[in-house]
Amino acid sequence: MKLSTKHANQQSVMLQDFTGGLNVSCTENLIADNELAEVINMEIDSNSKLLRTVQGTDTLYTTNEYTFKSAAFDILNSALILFTEDNKILATKDFSEVKEVGTLTGTGEVITAMWEDGLLIASGGKLQYAKGIEDVETIETSPEHCNGVYIRSGRVLVFDDTDQVLFSGVGDETNWTQDTNDPSSSLFAQIGYKVGGHIMGMVNMSKDILFIKSNGMVFRLENEYPDWRISELGRNIFCKGTASYCNIINNVLIMSDIALQSIQTTQEYGDMKPTNIGSKVASKIANLPSNTKLRYVPPLNQVWCIGENGYVLVLDCNTNAFFQRQFNDVAVDVLSINNDVYVIKESAICKLNAGDVFYDADEPLRFKVRMKTRMADYQYLIKRLTICVTPLQYMYVSNSHFDIGTIKVPLPHLVPSSYINDNKQYIFRNSEPLPYRNNKNIYTRASDKVADSFEPIYNSKFNKQQLQNLETIRKTKRVVYRSPNIRISGVGMGEPFILNFIQADVAEV
Repeated sequence: MKLSTKHANQQSVMLQDFTGGLNVSCTENLIADNELAEVINMEIDSNSKLLRTVQGTDTLYTTNEYTFKSAAFDILNSALILFTEDNKILATKDFSEVKEVGTLTGTGEVITAMWEDGLLIASGGKLQYAKGIEDVETIETSPEHCNGVYIRSGRVLVFDDTDQVLFSGVGDETNWTQDTNDPSSSLFAQIGYKVGGHIMGMVNMSKDILFIKSNGMVFRLENEYPDWRISELGRNIFCKGTASYCNIINNVLIMSDIALQSIQTTQEYGDMKPTNIGSKVASKIANLPSNTKLRYVPPLNQVWCIGENGYVLVLDCNTNAFFQRQFNDVAVDVLSINNDVYVIKESAICKLNAGDVFYDADEPLRFKVRMKTRMADYQYLIKRLTICVTPLQYMYVSNSHFDIGTIKVPLPHLVPSSYINDNKQYIFRNSEPLPYRNNKNIYTRASDKVADSFEPIYNSKFNKQQLQNLETIRKTKRVVYRSPNIRISGVGMGEPFILNFIQADVAEV
C-alpha cells in the first residue's frame, strides 16, 4: 500500500526576529511576523538583535524624608542634583551624603542647562544656579517667570508664561537689562505674533531652536541676532505636557495625546519634516498622563516615555520599535552618568545592573510576551516544539514558561551545581557562594560542570576565580496538537535570558 501524503506539507517554523516591536493598532493575527501583540520587560538585545529580558536595578540610595520628582547631573562638578515634590533641591556626589542645597523658586517642570561652573535651573520662577554640592544661588535679576532654560551663543535663553523668549546679555547670566544701543545686552523675541497660545518648551534641532506652543504650532529660530529669523515649522503638532519632548542628535520627538511626532532634517520643503512614528502604539500613548517625561538614554540608544506607577513606554532607536518596562516602584526620571543608567524613583535612586540581574527594588521583575497568532485555512498540526534560550547570570526555578496554544513548555533551566567546603555545601549566585540552606531554587550562573570538578572554585577570600559564561540551552517537546489558530505567549519572573528561537514542526491539515 502506498504511504499517505497527508503530512507532505510539513514544515519547520522558526520564530526568532522580533525587531518590529509592539503593535497594538490591530488584532494580534494581523500584525507582522516580527511584531508583538504584548511585551513587558523585554527588549531587543543590542548585540544579537534577539529578544531578551531587560536589565534589573541595584538600589543605591533610599529615603523616607523626601519624594523625588526629577533629577539632573552636573557634569562639571560630578554631582547629582535631585528635585523633590515639595520643591527642595538636594545634591550628592557619592550617595554617602545627600545634602539639601536650596529650594526651587517655582512649582513647574524643572529644566536645566549646563553653564560655566554648573547648572542653570528653571522651574517657573526666577532662574537659579547650582554648582555641585554648594548652596544654590538665585539670580535675582532674572525674569520673574523662567519656564525653561537654554544656552545659545554665550547667552542664556528663558521663556515666560506667554509667547516671549528672553535672552541674557552675552556671557552674563545676571544681565537681563535691555539696551538698544548695546547689541551685547539683553534681548527678547516674540514667538508666533498674534497667533495665540503660549510656549510649552524649547529644544535644539541641529543648528536651530524649536519652540513648541500650546496651540499645536511649532516655530523655528534660525541664525543669530541681528540676522535671526523666526518661521513657522508646522501646525497640529500638539504636545502632551511640558516635558513630553526631547532631542535625539538631529531629531526632535514631540508626544501629543495620541501620537509621537518625529521632526527631522530633510531636503524636502524647507528641510524639516514632522512624521508620526507612534501609530502602532497610539492607544498606549493615549493612556500616558499629561506629565509624561520623554528622556533620551544614550547608553541604551532608547527614548523612555515615563508614565505612572512604574510604567515606561520605550522607543528603541536602533530598530524604531516600541517596547514596555514595568518597574516594581514608581519611576519619575532617568538619566545617563558616565555610560551608566540611573533610574530615579519616588523614594530611591537606582542604577541599571550591568550583570543582567532581573530584579528591581529587591523583588523579581516579571516579563510577558505575546506574539502573532497564526491562523490556518483549515487546521494546524504541531508535532514538535523547541525553545532555545541563553540564560543570563543565575536563574531561579519558577513558573516561567511559554504557551503554544494550550501546550505549556517550561523555560529551560540550568542544572544546579554545588560543592562542599569546610563541611558546608554551597551554591553560586553572582559569582559568590551562598549557604545551601536546602534552597533548591537557586542555580549556578555557569556551565563549567562545577559539580563534576573536585578543584576548589571559591575556597577562601584569596580565591576570586570567575565562573565561565553561560551556554545556550534548549528544551524539545514532542506533541500532537491540532487547532485552527495558534497563539504563542510567555510569562515569568526573576529569570534573565535571551530568547534565541522558538521552533515548531507544523503541518496544515
